[in-house]
Amino acid sequence: EALPAAFVFGCVHRGDVDEVSPVHAPGRDGECVQRGDVLAVVRVHDRRAWPRGFFRGRSVGPVLAVIVKRDGGVTRGCRFTTTQGAVLRRRRDRPRGPRPAQLEALRSAAVIAIQHGSVGPDVEDVQRRLSAVGFSCDPDDAGRFDDGTVAAVRAFQQQRGLQADGIVGPDTWRSLVAAGYRLGNRMLYVTRPALIGDDVRDLQRRLNRLGFDAGYDDGIFGTQTFDAVREFQLNVGIEVDGIAGPGSVDLLQRLHRTHQSAPVYAVREREQLRRPARRSSIAGARIMIDAGHSPELPGLTAPDGTPEHEVTWALASMLEGRLSALGAHVVLARGPATSPTPSDRAQLANAEDVEAIVSLHANGVDSRSARGAAAYYFGTEGYVSEHGRLFAQLAVDSICAATDTPNCRTHPSTTSLLRESRAAAVLVEPGFLTHPEEGRRLLEPSYQMLIASALVDALQRFLVGEGLTAA
Repeated sequence: EALPAAFVFGCVHRGDVDEVSPVHAPGRDGECVQRGDVLAVVRVHDRRAWPRGFFRGRSVGPVLAVIVKRDGGVTRGCRFTTTQGAVLRRRRDRPRGPRPAQLEALRSAAVIAIQHGSVGPDVEDVQRRLSAVGFSCDPDDAGRFDDGTVAAVRAFQQQRGLQADGIVGPDTWRSLVAAGYRLGNRMLYVTRPALIGDDVRDLQRRLNRLGFDAGYDDGIFGTQTFDAVREFQLNVGIEVDGIAGPGSVDLLQRLHRTHQSAPVYAVREREQLRRPARRSSIAGARIMIDAGHSPELPGLTAPDGTPEHEVTWALASMLEGRLSALGAHVVLARGPATSPTPSDRAQLANAEDVEAIVSLHANGVDSRSARGAAAYYFGTEGYVSEHGRLFAQLAVDSICAATDTPNCRTHPSTTSLLRESRAAAVLVEPGFLTHPEEGRRLLEPSYQMLIASALVDALQRFLVGEGLTAA
C-alpha cells in the first residue's frame, strides 16, 4: 500500500525513474528519501485503487503519483496534478511533516559548517556539484575540504556574485544546487516553496528577450514567470497551463530574438525612475532593516573580539530608532538572539510589503590595510535592478560623505535577500572590520550614529526623491 508523503520533491516527468540525494527529498514525517531510492512515476486513472484518503479535494486534469520503492517494496508516495502542479490536501489524521520554511532552515543548517577542515559525505556532495559545473577541487581527496576545494568554492562564488569567502553557507549552497539544473531537465511550474534553478533563469531570460515580462532573471519560478509562460503559450497556440514542459521549452528554444537591447522589466524600472516620487516625506514608509549574520553565523571578528552579528545589530537598532522617530514603519529582519536564513528574511519582507530593505554587514579581507564602504544590489549577467543600483549608490555616497572613509563603490550581487525580495534592497558594508582603526571605529556608538544618519539621508532621498535624476 502506498502512503502519501508530506511534499512533492522537485518535479519528475511521467514515466521517469531516477535516483535522489537525501537533501532534496523530504518524505513523510520529515524522514528523508535516501540516496539510491527509486522514484517511479505512474499516471492514475482510477483513484479507487489507491488507499482511502490518498486523494482529497478537487483537482483538474490527470493525476500523477510518485512512488518511492526501497528494497523491492513500496514505502511511500506522493501525488500532484499535471495541470496545476499543486499537491492535493493530505488526510488530516496523518502526521504532518515539517513546513517548507522549516525544511529550508534544515537544509541551510546542514551546510552552515561546510568549510576548510570539514570532512564527510556533505563535503563530497559539494565537491561533486562543483565539478559538475566546471570547478575542479583537485588535488583534494573526496570528502576532505582542503585548499583545492576552498579555491573552487571561491571561484564559484565570484562567478555567482556572492561573497568569496570559501565557505559553503546557505547562499552558496542554494546557488550550487541551482547551478545543477538545465532548461528541459524538469518541468517548471508554480509551487511552494518556489522552484529555483539555472533552468528557471534561462527560461526567464528567453521569455524576456521575446518581449514576455517574466521579471528579473532571478531563477525563481514565481507568479510573474507563470504569467509570462501562459502569455507565451497563448501566442504560439499551444495549451495554456503555465507549465514549462517539454512542448513549451522546445518551442522556446527554437525561437530567439537578439536585437532587443533591454528586457521589459528594465525599461519599466527606468521609466519609473523618471517619474516624480509619490511621497512627500518618509513618514508612513514601510522599511525593513536587516542586521546581517546571527548568533549561529556570527560572521567576522573585530580587533577586540566582538563578532560581526553584534556590530550589525547595534547599527540596526540605531537606524530603527532614527527612522521610527521620523514616522516610518520599521520591520526588523531578526532579533538579537534569532538566526533566520536569508530566504526567511526575504519572505518576511515580502509578507510585510516593505518599500525598501537595508541589510547591514561589515567587510573583511586577509589584508589589514583594506578599508572603505561598499554597497551591493541585485544583478546578474547583463541585468540589474535599476532601483537597487540607485539605492546602493545613494547609500555608499552618503556614508562616505559622513565618515570620510574611502568609496569602494557599488556592485551587483545574487545573495538570497537581494534576489528573493520584491522591494528595492541593498546590502551595505560601511567599513572593514578587519582594519585595525576602522574596525575599532565601527564599535563606537558615535561612529555608528554617523552611519545610521547617513543611511536615513539615503533612504529619504531614495523614497522622497529629493535631488535625484534618472540615470
